Amino acid sequence: MRILASWLCGPLAAVAVAATGTVQANAAEKLDGYWMDSHGEVILDIRPCGKARCGKVAWLRKPRGPNGGPLRDFRNTDPKLRRRFVCGLYIIRGFTKQGSSTWGDGTVYIPDHGMSVSGYAQVLGSNRVKVTGYFLLPIFGSSEVWTRVKGALPTCAEQAEMIKTGRWIEDLSVWRAKRAAAQEKKPAPPVAAR
Repeated sequence: MRILASWLCGPLAAVAVAATGTVQANAAEKLDGYWMDSHGEVILDIRPCGKARCGKVAWLRKPRGPNGGPLRDFRNTDPKLRRRFVCGLYIIRGFTKQGSSTWGDGTVYIPDHGMSVSGYAQVLGSNRVKVTGYFLLPIFGSSEVWTRVKGALPTCAEQAEMIKTGRWIEDLSVWRAKRAAAQEKKPAPPVAAR
């Protein structure tokens, strides 16, 4: 991601473009889900938005903003939007099927720099996609490979609470283990009598 991110001015640029990959050339539903950039910095959640696909930030390895709280869209060119949280922010909009293994024709917003770029993704397999982000023309872009993420993620609200209480965990496997242990300790809900 460092090559693509540096060229596109930030890790969220690469995440946004990468999440547009599809796992099956003929099955748009397979695009839905979570995608992580090649350096494990960001995870996007891709879902349908009309006939296209859109993606929002689902997880950030470094989720704190300059003030120590949850990262906000503070570099947005529109001052009214600078207080939006980055976690949960839709940064991919309108990606449509372009061919047997490509998605594109949408916009990618890069919160790191408050700007948008174009991009496309080429399917490499069921869990990998080659992502290309670019300005003006694809020949002026850079690419990297992203990976599908399986398993639970903390919600943006849970992440904000972890930051607030000083319990932020970067390693998702540690978070999943702690979550599973906490769920085992909860008493089973009462069963209604028949």
